[in-house]
Amino acid sequence: MDLIRNRFLLVPFLVVFLTFCLDKLLLLENVHTYFSKSLSDINYIQKHQLYEDLKVYLSNKDRDKVLVYFGNSRALLFDNEYIHKKYPGWVMFNFSVPGGKPDYVLQWMEQFHKDNVKPDFFLFDHSVEMYNSTATLKVDETLTNGLNVSFVLKHFSLFSTDDISTLIAKRMFRAYQYRPKLDVIITRARNKESFLFPYRELRNSLMENLNRGKGSAMTPGTHQSVLPPELLKKSAIGDFHSYLVPFRFSDSILSFTNQSLELAKQLGVPSAVIWVRLSLPYMDHIRNLKVSVGEGKVDTVYHDWYPRMVAYHNQNGIPFWNMNDDPTYTCNNFSDAGHMSPTCYDEYTDYIFKNLIQSFVKGAR
Repeated sequence: MDLIRNRFLLVPFLVVFLTFCLDKLLLLENVHTYFSKSLSDINYIQKHQLYEDLKVYLSNKDRDKVLVYFGNSRALLFDNEYIHKKYPGWVMFNFSVPGGKPDYVLQWMEQFHKDNVKPDFFLFDHSVEMYNSTATLKVDETLTNGLNVSFVLKHFSLFSTDDISTLIAKRMFRAYQYRPKLDVIITRARNKESFLFPYRELRNSLMENLNRGKGSAMTPGTHQSVLPPELLKKSAIGDFHSYLVPFRFSDSILSFTNQSLELAKQLGVPSAVIWVRLSLPYMDHIRNLKVSVGEGKVDTVYHDWYPRMVAYHNQNGIPFWNMNDDPTYTCNNFSDAGHMSPTCYDEYTDYIFKNLIQSFVKGAR
């Protein structure tokens, strides 16, 4: 009764509700293209169609063997035509997304397990940056584009308060994520032929290419060149300080990965984890520059992180494909400190399938 008499108390709730509804309106494709600039969300959206395509493909009697790869932006550019020609009998369904983290992988693995979807091999990713809980520059794309709220609630204890705050702010109110700018909206509205329509076409084209490439496609404007040595050095020191200084090993990230590997075992599907090649100057910082690693200790990121990975894999019998310490891998062309140039992707593919085929040979013994 008091609430009815004092209806003004409902005003804050009404404002939040109307703001929430307006926020959802802004996310309609033909609305948010007036102000959004990113294409990375397309990768996340497409993975739902990829999963349906995978289920249909696995039901075919005369199908090729299927490798499912869960990676991040370091694994977006594979070519199934190259795989088909050089490794007949295999096809890759690429679930890699920009900023892909082990939490996002576990969400998909729980879906695979629930639906009893069984490819022939799972390949997961170990990115050292993802294991740092105190990075200056947070990688939060899985929170903003990929994770379901129900998944976060289920694994609540593995997320930090910052993660939960990011999820609430950027998922409930996506305008906070995109932060529409009036000048961008006005420019695109006035120059639709020059700005708005080409951007929409770019998004549509990327979606089509991802569908055609089974999750792999070149995102326009990225990974298109080989960075000169001096610029690569600058990129390396920038990335090192942005993502790895200071360094605090995240047990939560290892828990996400471990749960994914356990689900793969329950499905009866063999798996491995890969540490994708980083540029030589970036790896030099990771190996040799000492940083704070917690509890008053100073050490290199490599010495703090790598032994933990080796111990985990030895203890659990999971193959660990380490491209950074493998002398047989020689392509060192990079678009920036952490992303191999497209010119390396044939050799990158060869590295994966060489190890994949060896795993199958060992498993057959």
